[in-house]
Amino acid sequence: MLRPKRQAYVVLVAALALIGAGCSDDGDSTTTGGAVVSSADDVVFGSGELPETIPDNFPLPVGSSVGSTMVVAKTGFTEVVIRVSAELGVTAQFFDQALSAAGFAVESSAAEGDGWIIEFGLEDTKGSLDITEPLEGISQAVVRYNVP
Repeated sequence: MLRPKRQAYVVLVAALALIGAGCSDDGDSTTTGGAVVSSADDVVFGSGELPETIPDNFPLPVGSSVGSTMVVAKTGFTEVVIRVSAELGVTAQFFDQALSAAGFAVESSAAEGDGWIIEFGLEDTKGSLDITEPLEGISQAVVRYNVP
């Protein structure tokens, strides 16, 4: 049985070892423009604009802002956070109408829990929008595109 002081020291050393292991990087990463490219995972992170993997005709509400983006280079899977100065219902209605008008097929659109889920497609590519309202009058849409 370890004495309490020595036991605390052993726990501290073990915790530091776990933190160090979790912070290690198996590959090189570089910063290009606003995007961080990690060669270990072939994942590109960015913010501020839609990545090239999202079609040019993808509709964005007026006054919305593109937050964080992530693209898995090997598969083309893309995730984008869009913030909108509108309530959840208004944002859901916008995407229902604007996606169809832009040539996307809206396959389903329904309330789910405290949010709204829209599933859509363009040719053979599938996508989804998970819309929530984290603050009253401010909604957030997480776009997942090229979903397997």
